[in-house]
Amino acid sequence: MSQHSAAIHYTLDVSSLAGHILGVVLHIDLPSSEGHVLSLPAWIPGSYMIRDFAKNIVQIHAEDEQGVQLTLRKNDKQTWQLPPTSGPIKVHYRIYAFDLSVRSAYVFDDFAFFNGTSTFLAVEEHRNQPCGITLMKPKQAQCSNWRVATTLPVANNTLHHDFGDYLAADYNELIDHPILLGEYDIVPFDVVTPLNRTPLEKGMPPAHTCHFELILAGGHRSDTQRIAKDLRALCAHHFALFNDVPPIDRYLFITMLTGRDFGGLEHMSSTALLYSRDDLPSIAQADHMPDGYRTFLSLCSHEFLHTWHVKRTRPAVLKSSTLAEEAYTPQLWIYEGFTSYYDDMSLARSQVTDVSSYLEVLGQTLTRLERNIGRHKQTVTESSFDAWTKFYQQDASAINNIVSYYVKGAVIALCLDLQIRLTSQHKRSLDDVMRYLWQHHGKIDVGTPDDIIQQIILVEFELPLQSFMHDALYTNKDLPVQSLLETFGVSLQRRPRVDANDIGGKPATRTRPNHFGAAYKAADTGVIITQVSENTPAFHAGLQVGDQLISLNDWQLTNTNLLDIYDHFPESSDLVMFVLRHQRLKQLTLTINQALHDTIFLTVNDEQKLLKWLSNKQK
Repeated sequence: MSQHSAAIHYTLDVSSLAGHILGVVLHIDLPSSEGHVLSLPAWIPGSYMIRDFAKNIVQIHAEDEQGVQLTLRKNDKQTWQLPPTSGPIKVHYRIYAFDLSVRSAYVFDDFAFFNGTSTFLAVEEHRNQPCGITLMKPKQAQCSNWRVATTLPVANNTLHHDFGDYLAADYNELIDHPILLGEYDIVPFDVVTPLNRTPLEKGMPPAHTCHFELILAGGHRSDTQRIAKDLRALCAHHFALFNDVPPIDRYLFITMLTGRDFGGLEHMSSTALLYSRDDLPSIAQADHMPDGYRTFLSLCSHEFLHTWHVKRTRPAVLKSSTLAEEAYTPQLWIYEGFTSYYDDMSLARSQVTDVSSYLEVLGQTLTRLERNIGRHKQTVTESSFDAWTKFYQQDASAINNIVSYYVKGAVIALCLDLQIRLTSQHKRSLDDVMRYLWQHHGKIDVGTPDDIIQQIILVEFELPLQSFMHDALYTNKDLPVQSLLETFGVSLQRRPRVDANDIGGKPATRTRPNHFGAAYKAADTGVIITQVSENTPAFHAGLQVGDQLISLNDWQLTNTNLLDIYDHFPESSDLVMFVLRHQRLKQLTLTINQALHDTIFLTVNDEQKLLKWLSNKQK
């Protein structure tokens, strides 16, 4: 018999910091008359693209309990076949881990981070078996202060944050707890829920305490107490939103800090975050909300909301996926879109930011959708279905041909929230939809059908929103954002851009008079065109992605002066451009058009009407 308590057991160590190698030994103490099949997922939940994690296994071999080598046949890109066996087997393999992201695995001298989908081979016929894991402390001297950050259940007297033994109920649980090894700071805080209620009020169950830890790896100079205070308010808001005992007792915000990276990925009781350390607040910024910190809080809000709305409430097709191939669904606009609506709004509701800050961010979201020409070609349900090949594998034409189910989904959620409030005479809101999804699907582990939102709003709530739902989901018609916001005391204003970095959300005293229509980056001489929007002066002039634009009417161009030179010419002027294209000099003619009013900001006309929408009162 194996020395391990679980018949399937993984022992993991950091084999090489410089080589970025994780070493894994898989112990299988289960007989098989036909031979075990081993596999590694092709994708990770929450990131809808085939990533073929098995390609990072650089060495693999198997042996029996006497150390005799066994034949290990590779069946395809991600599965291996073991021979029949009546006794224990060890499978040794090494993983190249050098993807600095929240999706895969990364090893270097500051920390090691990995997801189970990149690391733990599944024993296919025993996916429902308990899985034991032993995390070995690295032997390298610079790792002497390393600890473990994960929400995997501890085993055999191992304590949280210690190297040692952990245990998962099955393979699906095993791969849903990312693991960080390294030096890091722990910022703890607790949230008690339900808030401000006794067990007898509104039929609510007794109070429940959830322990949180913000894990900060990579070094920082931030005001951790301020971050904890703000995260506590945000998490309390999400608890109150669902109006139920949360499905977690302990939750980690596992944060890898670097110079300028960004990313987040949700898990059952944690999230993996990648963020710029310089965008976290310092003690000197105590009375100020920097944009970068607001974005960090929004990211945390987004990923934590997924604890309910994605990890437990989810499409039926994703619930049943083995992660071996794509799982297509037109519902991603519900899950990422609704979450993208609530992530920012929750900052205002929880009073982490004020209403004006939220309206600024909402204006930026509306600006992104306004500038997305692809919204006239692809519906939000098509965007969801094609996420695997179009959204997650964007090329230079994406701006013209696809729409983001995150962005348009968030704007649909905004419109739905306002429509439901108006149609129900403020008796219902999108909050009720979120709670219905939780109670009738996520809480009881029932996947959602494709028409779930229509069922809730049209049938369960009996609200006459058929026309809106059809147009929003299955056509390319623009959404009635302006009229709905006006009803709630908010005016939508449009203006031209200030410069290439203008993301909207704010008024401006100076804007660009002319419309160019191409994005670019600096080159040794001139600029390199990185994107060309359809039906713009740049598009009609014949500019192409990859062109090196050198001059405009004989004036040499740089990344900083292009628009300044361009704006000196009046509308309808014909300008001569010289570009280098595939090592050949070409002359193009561009006709100037007036700047588009494609930048949105919001102003408040009636604060009382606005509060009917953004009130923090939960039903």
